[in-house]
Amino acid sequence: MKIKAKISFCGGLTMAKGEEKEIKNNKIVDDLIETGYVEVIEEKNQNEDKRGKAKSD
Repeated sequence: MKIKAKISFCGGLTMAKGEEKEIKNNKIVDDLIETGYVEVIEEKNQNEDKRGKAKSD
């Protein structure tokens, strides 16, 4: 799951405000989301352009 830090924090995982990371441990991510430290980043489909429309090959 890709997340973005809302604030800087350190502990079992350390991130600076605005930093983005791919984290596989959902328990850690769930705890950080619950405390408001991070938000989940929705990843765009690689076959979509900036407007969300499907690209043609």
